[in-house]
Amino acid sequence: MSRRFAASALHEFVASALERTGARPEDAGLVTEGLVAADLRGVHTHGVLRAGIYVTRLRAGSINADASLSVVADTGPVAVVDAGAGFGIAMAARAMDLAADRAAAHGAGFVGVRNSNHCGMLAWLAMRAVALGMVGVAISNADSQVAPWGARTKYLGTNPLAIGVPAGEEPPLVLDMATSVVPHSRIQAAEARGEQIESGWALDSKGRATTDPAAALCGALLPFGGPKGSGVSFMIDVLAGLLTGALSGPAIAPLYEQLDRPQGVGHLMLALSVEAFGPKAKFAARVDNLIREVRSLPPAEGYDRVYLPGEREHLSMLDYSRNGIPLPDHVVEATERLAAEAGMDAPQPL
Repeated sequence: MSRRFAASALHEFVASALERTGARPEDAGLVTEGLVAADLRGVHTHGVLRAGIYVTRLRAGSINADASLSVVADTGPVAVVDAGAGFGIAMAARAMDLAADRAAAHGAGFVGVRNSNHCGMLAWLAMRAVALGMVGVAISNADSQVAPWGARTKYLGTNPLAIGVPAGEEPPLVLDMATSVVPHSRIQAAEARGEQIESGWALDSKGRATTDPAAALCGALLPFGGPKGSGVSFMIDVLAGLLTGALSGPAIAPLYEQLDRPQGVGHLMLALSVEAFGPKAKFAARVDNLIREVRSLPPAEGYDRVYLPGEREHLSMLDYSRNGIPLPDHVVEATERLAAEAGMDAPQPL
């Protein structure tokens, strides 16, 4: 079941809840924009559902309301910044903007972020570069939830990756994926609904495949694609964690535990200037042509058509912007709990 809400109502509610808890308006605005953007794209695991834990961590002091990006190292196209344990979404957004600035000057910009917190849906970060006509790449490590290939205990994070590519007349190409089969919050949602999970998603505490979400939460998620996904996750932890000087693997504070300790997450933001490779219009036309060719391929049995990376989410955004965002019941209940805790009125459905 779901109920539809206006994006503007969700934005006003979340921003107000964050500001009431001590967030600066500029940080609350960026965090809220990132969360609502996820719900508009149908990625409810990273939407307003997360506002409650951000408020909890802000109250506990593990999110620093007064943090700002400080430059640790600067070599022109490459910069390393310290997020000061601030809001991960806001700090990662500013890091991507800095990467885009460097790409405008040098053709490419790389910004490593240390001492950060959970940074939300990475597609929104990559699309900040896309909005400037650039290619955007965002990676982040995360708290330990995933068993490396062949292991029985969790060590790696869900360690997501997003790549955004601008097009011309077509919507941009946007890949956004965790390196686990499913995000941790999907297991939590299944447990809350009393539903089983699919085999191949997780292991129990003894390293056995399980369809019981409670057992999975005591065990470990599995990487997508077996050893390939495990390898991608491992390298993201190296690049976003070790290379940037952030924490890594089990050293990262779990998002929903150790609430008084900053997570210490690391991110790596990359922006590429299309014009550094050739004429922007020519590239846009080639991307459009690629999209149309792939979309026109005959679908396999059981499929109505071929979709490009990010296309389904783009179509959701068009629908939800016009007709309201259909929030699942467990997300609505989370907003109602946050409203009660903050002494606010919960957003009302359309």
